[in-house]
Amino acid sequence: MSKTPPPSAPSLLPLDLWSRLDRASALLPSRWLGWLSAQERLTEKIARESGLSATMRLIEERVGFLTAEQQSLLGAPHDSGLLRRVELCSGDRVWVYAETLIPDHTLEAQPWLAELGSRPIPDALAWRSDVVSRGLEVAALPIAHPLAARALQRVSTAVDTVWARRACIAVSGSPFLIHEAFLPEPRRR
Repeated sequence: MSKTPPPSAPSLLPLDLWSRLDRASALLPSRWLGWLSAQERLTEKIARESGLSATMRLIEERVGFLTAEQQSLLGAPHDSGLLRRVELCSGDRVWVYAETLIPDHTLEAQPWLAELGSRPIPDALAWRSDVVSRGLEVAALPIAHPLAARALQRVSTAVDTVWARRACIAVSGSPFLIHEAFLPEPRRR
């Protein structure tokens, strides 16, 4: 008689939230498809949608720790790196909350990434020919997910999920990870 392992307790957050964009695009809500698949700079898309100029605000830049999943995605030999949090705004509205995780080994090879300050990463990468994106992934994050919870601190609208995308980007083979959470329209008062 074979033994059946005992059932494991369900995880609070599923580990398979992220799907490759090319595999999930047919399943995405039409409201978010244009945002999740946008190839243009998000500040340009926000400006076009809002009719106002769009800006990036640096919220925080500090040394932080990578999760085991992030460390694996980035091939990072150590679990520390630079965490950069920004928001993309137009007028009083925050449209996108973004986090960039730059592992230590990438900072050693590309120290200028630690000196961006309030400069948007796409602007800093635009002139480089050695930038490669390893594919875009999307997810409908439950509000309990840490990224969604941090993003929702910027809006007053109640939602069940936050649509997000992430990309692993490499500069001369040195990878970093960008997460972008797309925020709902604020409630009308």
